[in-house]
Amino acid sequence: MIRAFYTARSSLVSQQLHLDTIANNVANINTTGYKPQQVSFSALMYENINGGAGNSISVGHGVRVGKMGLDFEQGILNQTNMPMDCAILGPGFFAVEDRESGEITFTRDGNFKKSIERNRVYLVNSNGDYVLNDRMRRIEIEEEFDYKEIGVFDFENRYGLQMVGGNRFAATDESGNAERVREPNVKVGFLENSAVQLSKEIVKMIEASKGFSLGSRVIHTTDEMERIINQLR
Repeated sequence: MIRAFYTARSSLVSQQLHLDTIANNVANINTTGYKPQQVSFSALMYENINGGAGNSISVGHGVRVGKMGLDFEQGILNQTNMPMDCAILGPGFFAVEDRESGEITFTRDGNFKKSIERNRVYLVNSNGDYVLNDRMRRIEIEEEFDYKEIGVFDFENRYGLQMVGGNRFAATDESGNAERVREPNVKVGFLENSAVQLSKEIVKMIEASKGFSLGSRVIHTTDEMERIINQLR
């Protein structure tokens, strides 16, 4: 009986994380340049038990989340006609420097604007963080905005990037260092829509809900069986 409790618990924990991930994707369906997260599962260790008559039965110990991945599918470009909006068509990321911490992260959100600081004008994103050029330096606008000054970077393994909130990614050992894209395809006057597809997320939500419900029923049934056994003693 205890085995059933642990197996069902692993299902509940995994499916709850799956539902939380789906909810976060749906919440960002209108977030510029957002890339949805995906959850993959792996089975826990199996063991063989005596099934009688010389037969063995393979029994599993449940399931766990094997990996949290990212879907870098290209989002649809939305024409805004705003002269400082930029969208990347194809692979690549804009580099931004956090105004407070100085941390450099990467994003697909090209909703840029000017920030006037004393007698200088810098290119910043919607959060006020500095947009960087291809040498990882702040872009200072002297006369007119030139989108060609914006650096576009990619990674040897972009799926190894870490989401850090604010629609940004951080480089990791798995992703490797940022490498400059020499001929990026940047569209001015456009923004990239979120890559979240609501229909797919609804299907995944139904599957995860059924998995969670099944785990709950297993725990309830096992608890009832335990109660009955205890009453027979």
